[in-house]
Amino acid sequence: MISVFILDLVAKSLVENFLEFDATVPLIPYFLNAHKVHNYAAAFGSSWLRSWMGNIGARIFFCVFAVAASVAFILVLIRNKGKSKVFRIAVALFVAGAMGNCIDRMALGYVRDFIEFEYFGLTIAGSKTWAYIFNIADVALVTGVLLIVFYFLVLYRDHDKKKIEFTIDSEPTETDGGAAVDSQEDDGNKDTIADDAATENTENTVTDGSEEIGDDADDIATESEASGGGETD
Repeated sequence: MISVFILDLVAKSLVENFLEFDATVPLIPYFLNAHKVHNYAAAFGSSWLRSWMGNIGARIFFCVFAVAASVAFILVLIRNKGKSKVFRIAVALFVAGAMGNCIDRMALGYVRDFIEFEYFGLTIAGSKTWAYIFNIADVALVTGVLLIVFYFLVLYRDHDKKKIEFTIDSEPTETDGGAAVDSQEDDGNKDTIADDAATENTENTVTDGSEEIGDDADDIATESEASGGGETD
């Protein structure tokens, strides 16, 4: 943020000191020029607000808006420390661009624009150059806004989706716990069945033992009657 802000002010100062107003210097032939102009409106030469509110009104409006937006986005930047780098870079570019142009409006009453593109020597819509002349702050401002939109339309959804998937993947712990409970219940049922089987075996053994004892008692009684029956009679 600070680097873009300083780069914008340095570039504007160089153009202000070395170029006459409305002068054009080719930087890349038939593609990029340095064309010094003064912009009293918003980014990329829009003038509807100036025609509606006047020069002073537009100046005050943009200064207040730029300061308020910059403060708000700086707070957002601080609160999002350590989070999405794309979003943080977008906010930093937005603040740098807004403050760069705000300094010009507060100090000079206009913004110093100088970046101009040509159509490689072609004439399109009656002109050989693009209709808008802008500066580094405008580029940072527009790029920041586009990145913020891109973040909320694409990256923010992916982040939520991953968060939901992570939450769902974390639930098997409870499932595993439920499986463990079921396993314990199954083991308890197996133990119950085993205990029942052992009880039945014990009862059968006791029953069989009782029957054998009864049979032995009958045999003894029979022998006793056979040996001492006469005396008893």
